[in-house]
Amino acid sequence: MPPRLFVQVQPEQPDRSCIVALCGTTGRRYVIHAYEHGSFQLEDGQQLPTVSALGEYFASQHRAMFPAEGAAMLLGVDGSIQEIRPTKGKTFKLEQIYAALSCDYIDVHHPQHGAYQDWILVFDDEGKFKERPINPLATALWYETYPLDHYSPVDVVAGPVLLMKSKMMK
Repeated sequence: MPPRLFVQVQPEQPDRSCIVALCGTTGRRYVIHAYEHGSFQLEDGQQLPTVSALGEYFASQHRAMFPAEGAAMLLGVDGSIQEIRPTKGKTFKLEQIYAALSCDYIDVHHPQHGAYQDWILVFDDEGKFKERPINPLATALWYETYPLDHYSPVDVVAGPVLLMKSKMMK
């Protein structure tokens, strides 16, 4: 796996955000200084002047990605978030999930510990095989649940992802 670049945010010291490269083979992280003097352009054209501003942007996305009660959040590969609700009743039917994720088969992951243990991630079971783009928010959530210092191999989440309470999928 090739290296990936991530913004590492220190919640207690947001001005100390930095860009790190993650080795795709070993999972080892290296601080990269080549990008310290941004600016950074987001996919929507927005310009952020510093790594700290980029880190705050991602942190605000993280705070916004949790859906309201009775809804799920669709985490897009472009960093977008969109709240969706079941079309009928209080739970999602497979047809609605397939349509939201543009897929034929789903995988459901239920973190067993950490901040997301009451949530599930629903994603395209064939996302990596189809070479769908990496989902930055879902991958960050994955690393927050399974820190690289404790888990291997290094992995990413590909394609759009639904984040919801497990009771919403029956």
